[in-house]
Amino acid sequence: MNTSTHKKRFMKKVSLSLVAGLTLFLTVGCNNGANANTNNSPDNLFNENLASNGASANTAQNQETMVLGKLYFVNLKEGEQPVMTGLSLFGNRCGSKDFNHKPYAAEGIRSVFELDEWIEFHPQTNATTGIKVMVFKHKADQNFYMKNALNDETPDYIQECELNKDPDADETEHWGSFYLHPEEVAPGYYDFVFTYNNKVFAIMLTKFYQLDELSVKSDSELEKLMAQGINQ
Repeated sequence: MNTSTHKKRFMKKVSLSLVAGLTLFLTVGCNNGANANTNNSPDNLFNENLASNGASANTAQNQETMVLGKLYFVNLKEGEQPVMTGLSLFGNRCGSKDFNHKPYAAEGIRSVFELDEWIEFHPQTNATTGIKVMVFKHKADQNFYMKNALNDETPDYIQECELNKDPDADETEHWGSFYLHPEEVAPGYYDFVFTYNNKVFAIMLTKFYQLDELSVKSDSELEKLMAQGINQ
């Protein structure tokens, strides 16, 4: 075999090696880029925020289910405590005193109501002003509340209520209250979106029923309704 043929075969091998190496580099780079985009996409932000916030976090097993009466804390830095750590809600149309006067909690909060039922808010917080609850028709994409400005022109907005502590009131006095009018809204799932100084920090799923639909039920029946969730 002459020297010219040797050189041609050698150069061919070198070229093939360079092409193979370049292909491997581009494949790895693309895969890493795809993983980065998936992990940081807006659709994952809600579950990532939940997963970083202790007791209120969803697990990988139940990420697709949102539970009634649970404070889902969002927009918190690692180790940061929410401005409101617990909540108690009172209603005036159904359930016993024990059912309505539950202690402060981040889960198991009263979350089923009738339309036209007054709901009183008792937050567990060191703040005295600045907290607000906004009511929206339930959204499957909970990231919507973090990605958009929230006001009375936001799609599916129902109403809002500022939660302020009256310095002259008794400790048992509520901080704010409202009801959903049966002629203005329909029964169904609603999101209570809590903000502090106009920044969302928690979301809670609730369900509203027709007038007199819950008042005939016992506490245990109401608790069973509260144990339900909704698949996102």
